[in-house]
Amino acid sequence: MKDTLLRQIYEQTLSGAYDQNTVASLSETLQVPKNKITFALQQLFQEGRLIKAEGKPVRFLSRAALENQYNLSISDTKIGNLELWLAGLAKEPADFEKLVGYDGSLASLVEQCKATISYPPNGLPLMLTGETGTGKSLIARLTYEYASRQGLLKPDARFVSVNCSEYANNPELLTANLFGYVKGAFTGAEQTTPGLIELADGGVLFLDEVHNLKGECQEKLFQFMDQSIYHRMGDNKTWHTSHVRLIFATTEDPEKVLLKT
Repeated sequence: MKDTLLRQIYEQTLSGAYDQNTVASLSETLQVPKNKITFALQQLFQEGRLIKAEGKPVRFLSRAALENQYNLSISDTKIGNLELWLAGLAKEPADFEKLVGYDGSLASLVEQCKATISYPPNGLPLMLTGETGTGKSLIARLTYEYASRQGLLKPDARFVSVNCSEYANNPELLTANLFGYVKGAFTGAEQTTPGLIELADGGVLFLDEVHNLKGECQEKLFQFMDQSIYHRMGDNKTWHTSHVRLIFATTEDPEKVLLKT
């Protein structure tokens, strides 16, 4: 019943028939008791698939329908004045449209980012190079937003960012944070802890200043890129998997600071 209800709301959201997405109207259209409609609506709302428009009566809108219609990612869950909110959506730029020159001087770069993050089945690793302040972090974030809006990522996918330069003097800690570690792996490791690669599963992991990765960590990362498998620190027997899209950035020449692999 939930699927039927969600499909009905999706179609009526696309057509702009928002007033038909109320408990009473949906109950009458689908010939389902109001209490069952209410229960299903609350479930779909809690799952993040519906947006609730406050008022009398309360109206529910399909998040997927609006994101497809307006070509952007929507984070709102509850809204007040529906008409004003929809007007704001129509004016809000989506992902790469926020980048000055996205359809001009940076058009080629944008297309490369789109093609790389979209490559089946889980995208290709993306390396951004350039001097400090040239917008590498912004492009990484917009690439994530594009992938999310295109449905390439899990609905709850995360954008996890780490600046590797912060660990330049402690490469072991960076390795532990990336791949996770088991209890007793090092002094202070009091419990098994997942790494960023696991936390970003289904989403995007952005490694800024990646040239700060030591050779050993680069090798482990390459193995993960090649086979989607890795060991947690302190455990060389158990393999873990994660399907995360990787974006790297560096101010250095990759040919000089990164391993050939």
